[in-house]
Amino acid sequence: MMFMQRLPLFSFVLLFVLAGQLESQITLNPLNWFGGSQQQEALALDLTSAADKAAAAALVSAGKAELEAGNTAGANRRFKNVIKQYSSTPAAGEARYLRAKILMTRTKWKKAFESLQEIVEDNPDFEQFNQVISAQFDCATALMEGARGRIFWVIPGFRQYSEAVRQFEQIVSNAPYNDFAPLALMNIALVAEQQNDPDIAIDALDRLINYYPQSMLAPDAYFNMAETYSSLVKGSEYDQGATRQAISYYEDFLILFPESNFTGSVEANLASMQNLLAESRLKLGDFYYYYRSNNTAALTFYNETITIAPKSEAAAEARARIEDVESGVRPVSGAQLVRSLLFID
Repeated sequence: MMFMQRLPLFSFVLLFVLAGQLESQITLNPLNWFGGSQQQEALALDLTSAADKAAAAALVSAGKAELEAGNTAGANRRFKNVIKQYSSTPAAGEARYLRAKILMTRTKWKKAFESLQEIVEDNPDFEQFNQVISAQFDCATALMEGARGRIFWVIPGFRQYSEAVRQFEQIVSNAPYNDFAPLALMNIALVAEQQNDPDIAIDALDRLINYYPQSMLAPDAYFNMAETYSSLVKGSEYDQGATRQAISYYEDFLILFPESNFTGSVEANLASMQNLLAESRLKLGDFYYYYRSNNTAALTFYNETITIAPKSEAAAEARARIEDVESGVRPVSGAQLVRSLLFID
C-alpha cells in the first residue's frame, strides 16, 4: 500500500531528471522561445537580402551586356526591373545611373534627371556620386540651352527654362560643397536674365558671392550683379536704389579683381552710373532751390552731386548753383519769369 502511494512521487522525479537531460534540445524558458524566433527571422531576412543582392547584380550585369551589344531597349528593361523589384540594393543605384544615361541619349532630360535624383535619395552610398551630379548638371544645361521635349514623340514641345532653374537649384541642394554648385547658381542667373526675371538672378548671384567667394566665377558674379542692377535703372528722375547697388558692386569688383579683363568695362559702367546718380542729386537740389527757396537743402544736394561724380557735367552745374546761392542770387522760377516779362510787381 505504501509502495502504491510513493509511485507518483517517483514518477515526477524521473520526469524531472529526463527533462534536465533534454534541456539542450528543448528550451523550457518562454523568453528563450521568443528569442529563438527573432534570430530565425533575422537569419531569414539576411538570406533574402543576400538573394536580392545577387539577383539585382545579375540583372545589372545582363543589362550591361545588352548595352555593349547595342540593345539599349533590352538593357533599359533590365534596369527598370532592378529598380522596381530591388530598389534598396546596391545594384539599384547603378541601374538607375545607367538607365538615366540611356534616357539622356534619347534627350529625355527631365526623366533622366529624376532617375539620377532617386540615386541621391534612395542610394546615397552609390560610389559614383560625382558622376551622378555631373549627369544632372548636363540635363539641366541641356534644358537651359533650349532643349525641348516631344509631344506624341513627334511635335516639339515648349522650351523648359523654369525646369532648368529647378534642376540647377536641386543640384545646389544635393551637393553644396561640390564645384558644380557655383556653376549651377551662375546658370540660374543666366536663365533668369534671359527670361527677364531680375529677382531670381539677383538671388542666385548673391548666394554665389556670399557662399563661394573663392570660386573662379566670383568675378563674373560681381560683374553680372552690377549689370543686373544697372538694367533696373530707369533714369535720374526715378528712385536710385538700383543705381546705388550697381555702383557698389562695380566698386567692389575693381577692389577685389583689379587684374580682370573686365576692368575697362567696369570703370566705364561705374562712371555712367555715378553720372546718373549725380544728375539725380542735381535735380533734387534744383527742386529745393527753384521751387522751395530752401537753400540749405539745395546746397546739401549740390555738394552730393560734386562728391558722387566730381568730373561730370552735373558736378559743373552744381558748382555754378553753389556760387549763386553763396552770392545771394535769387533764383528765377517759371512763375517769376512770367511776372517779370509782364512787368507785374
